[in-house]
Amino acid sequence: MTTRRAPIVLLWLSTGVSVLATVVALLVIPWFVLALTGSASTVGAVAATELVGLVALAAVGGPLVDRLGTRRSAVGSDLAAAAVVAAIPLLHATSGLAMWQLFVLAALLGASRAPGQTARRAVVPELITMAGMPLERGSAGIDAATRAAQLFGAPLGGAALVFVAEPTVLAWTAAVFALAAGLVAVAVPSTPAKRPNTGYLDDLRDGARALLADRLLVLIVLMVLLINTLDLAAISVLQPVYAAEVLGSPVALGAITGVTAGAALLGNLGYTWLGPRLPRRLVLVTAIAISGAPRYAVLALEPGLPAVLVAVGIAGLASGAINPILAVVCYERVEPAMRGRVLGLTAAVAFAGAPVGALVGGLLVDGIGLRSALWSVAAVYLLVAAWLVASRVWRGVDRAGVGALRRH
Repeated sequence: MTTRRAPIVLLWLSTGVSVLATVVALLVIPWFVLALTGSASTVGAVAATELVGLVALAAVGGPLVDRLGTRRSAVGSDLAAAAVVAAIPLLHATSGLAMWQLFVLAALLGASRAPGQTARRAVVPELITMAGMPLERGSAGIDAATRAAQLFGAPLGGAALVFVAEPTVLAWTAAVFALAAGLVAVAVPSTPAKRPNTGYLDDLRDGARALLADRLLVLIVLMVLLINTLDLAAISVLQPVYAAEVLGSPVALGAITGVTAGAALLGNLGYTWLGPRLPRRLVLVTAIAISGAPRYAVLALEPGLPAVLVAVGIAGLASGAINPILAVVCYERVEPAMRGRVLGLTAAVAFAGAPVGALVGGLLVDGIGLRSALWSVAAVYLLVAAWLVASRVWRGVDRAGVGALRRH
């Protein structure tokens, strides 16, 4: 690994480590809450509180990233997450962990995640330029690190719980967050803090104006919100109900989830290699068309688990290219000075699809039945792919915008 490529590689590594710690924490904390309270509703409330903190800071934390700089924001985010996670076993072992404290810590954990995620995404273009690699490859690399951590984090956390108690796993997780902070400190060059000439609310408005002034970015945000809502409806409701009512096995649900995640990682790695040589818009349309409608149509036909696994595997492979392409477009069209604010707002909208998706999935199944719900999701995915073909605005995916970086 050459010296100029070391920062981007270390950023990928630190991102994977931070996401791994996050996935483990989000698995162990609900398990710990259930052990303490025996209440599923309390578990759900804690999870929702964490998500509220995440969305809130993603929406308003962009100016903080731009003011403090990406390095300080990412390091501070991981260290804050480490402190929050470490506080749970510490309070439990000393004064006792009250429920109100747990809810506060859950909100703080969600809030601590948002600036770090935005900061890591915001610094990618500069480190890619430093490394002398294509923008598509560098963007896909950070997405691959995230997917790999998400794939292995839950099994690792579950295995840890077999051998040690929840407070011990949480203490280890806090140490992993601290390691991620250290890797960012090494990877990302230090930049001087920005001395703002405007107020914080003015910065937020400037970020919103920059986003709304670009029609393509607005369409990307709307599409991501729609796709996230559909996918979260499938993950949280449609697939579990399908596994229970059609396949009759929780093992089948695990297989569907695992194959989808593993295939998405492979698809992402494939795009990391081939992406710079491929036309973006064509790949994006193809990826959305393949990753959505065929998967849900196959599920609706109820062909049995082997055919379902093939379908979700193909869909996962295709989906691996979507995030890197959209990230590259955002990097090219957003001025560096505005990147934290704009990326923070886009992340907030994307995260908002999670609770909406769970609600939509439940309403669809209760209202029109599982099979009709699956056909409906497939139809919407087809409409999204057709929208990308028909709308002239989407042609901008293949063109660099105002913030374009040097291509290699």
